[in-house]
Amino acid sequence: MSFPDLSTFLESLPTIQKRRKLLVFSEKVYAPTGEKVTEGFRYFACPIGAVAAAVRHGDFASLVNLPFALDEDGDRDTSSVVIDLAWTPSCSFVAAQPVEYRDHAPTPVAAPVVFEGPAAQALKDHVLALGE
Repeated sequence: MSFPDLSTFLESLPTIQKRRKLLVFSEKVYAPTGEKVTEGFRYFACPIGAVAAAVRHGDFASLVNLPFALDEDGDRDTSSVVIDLAWTPSCSFVAAQPVEYRDHAPTPVAAPVVFEGPAAQALKDHVLALGE
């Protein structure tokens, strides 16, 4: 089964509007609050199953505790396991999707999960830690 990537999925949501910026650029805006949606990602040094389970259950505290992919200097590194994220500054909107690189191509392994309102705001500290 194939899933749309997070960015494409966001564009299909009625609460996300695409706003043109200059002539060529655009940005996604969460309509209920008018906030710009930031998209980011975090690579992990663990099996995709652990990341997928945490996303599916909305357990972002577990995600923060999973081992991040880091190089020998402790800086961010890449791996085949990644989580794609989208959030507003106030975290009134949060979306996440587990992705695994297969044959050098990013492959979503589950549908994106969306949190809004108080449920999303409860994830704020964890989302910001992942998105740094």
